[in-house]
Amino acid sequence: MTDDIAASLSALIPKGYLRAAVNLANIALVQFDPDTGAFEGISPQLAKEFAERLGCRVEFVAYPSAASILERVDQDEWDIAFLAADPAREDRLLFSPAYALIEGTLVVREATPYRTFQDVDAEGVEICVTRNAAYDLYLSRRLAHAKIVHSSTPGEALEMLAGGKHHAAAGVRQALERFASARQGFRVLAEPFLVIRQTIAVSCSHAAAALLVREFVEEAIQQGFSESVVRDAQRNGVALRN
Repeated sequence: MTDDIAASLSALIPKGYLRAAVNLANIALVQFDPDTGAFEGISPQLAKEFAERLGCRVEFVAYPSAASILERVDQDEWDIAFLAADPAREDRLLFSPAYALIEGTLVVREATPYRTFQDVDAEGVEICVTRNAAYDLYLSRRLAHAKIVHSSTPGEALEMLAGGKHHAAAGVRQALERFASARQGFRVLAEPFLVIRQTIAVSCSHAAAALLVREFVEEAIQQGFSESVVRDAQRNGVALRN
């Protein structure tokens, strides 16, 4: 092992094993079984494969939202984090190339006339959005007329909409479709307002570690993802990079 690789490895896994932060709210990428304590999905599978490549075990650190992961960047709780890339996060994080693309869209009441993002971006409209989620950062830059009403988690945003005081809720398509299928009177807009680039991130203070992460993701994209990752992507409607 060269000195450079040893330094990168030490920066990446200072505890001797890989601590992977996952966002439980992003059901397109991670699923958690509370009965067994097992983590499944694209992100956990990639973390397992990365740890195998590094020759160590992986430990998952679960958070209820992307914002809660970001809040702990400097608290030494995780080594890598499965997060969406966004310019507003680049002061704290270094991102790998995107390994998957998922859609951010809106759920509205069935009876409303809203069909497109442009329809919803109107005066008097209130959209429930999880604070500091990738789609929150994007909507904060993009909306011209509608007002954002923040929640702490995606589930809370949906409950705020269901409570009847607001007009729409933003989120990852898979989570919104699950909500709409379980509650009568809601529908998900067909048009996404954002294609979210899912990446593996490390703290900006660990630049050497970012090199190993980038190399792993680039190799997966170039050589093809494992059968397990492909199967999880197909099951959850996620488009992998190729």
